[in-house]
Amino acid sequence: ARCGLFDPPYGIGYASGYATARLWAGGRAIEGDRNPRVRDAAIGLLGDIPMLVFGSREVALPPNHRMTLTWDKGRALGMGDLRLPWKPSTEEIYAVGDASGFVGRRDKGAVISHPPVQSLYRNGRRHPNQKPVGLLRTLLQSLRAGSVIDPFMGAGSVGVAAVAEGRPYVGIEIVPEFFDIACRRVETAVARGVFA
Repeated sequence: ARCGLFDPPYGIGYASGYATARLWAGGRAIEGDRNPRVRDAAIGLLGDIPMLVFGSREVALPPNHRMTLTWDKGRALGMGDLRLPWKPSTEEIYAVGDASGFVGRRDKGAVISHPPVQSLYRNGRRHPNQKPVGLLRTLLQSLRAGSVIDPFMGAGSVGVAAVAEGRPYVGIEIVPEFFDIACRRVETAVARGVFA
């Protein structure tokens, strides 16, 4: 059995502020973020397996959408629209594919609370859109047993979560420096036998 857990380009043409651009990849745009075609192509290639996919309501929902979960990050760190008095503190996660591949008791709500990864590289962040391993482990526990596929592995957090959950993992990343970071993190997790 297989399942997918991934954080694709959302398709919103995201542009970060100066400090973030300077710290992360010299201000380079996110590959494939002009529209949701990259996300939808990956979902299409994976077929009807159960998938949890991070995304944004600024674009159409992904194909074969079953439900939207909300990641509550707690106290907001992001900037958002500076004209508004609220900072963004949530992200959407889409349950996609074969509904029989999602497991667990129906005692959970659709909001999952977990703090985000620290915002600075010196605090452990290795990718500008890095997701916390603890959140990813929680999500994996709602996907049927089997190998985990991540076609947008970034810094490898899904791989580290998969190792921590004792699951086989396949990851793909287009940006060489992030691929190298991801491989090192997953290899370290395998060597330690715990998540890192």
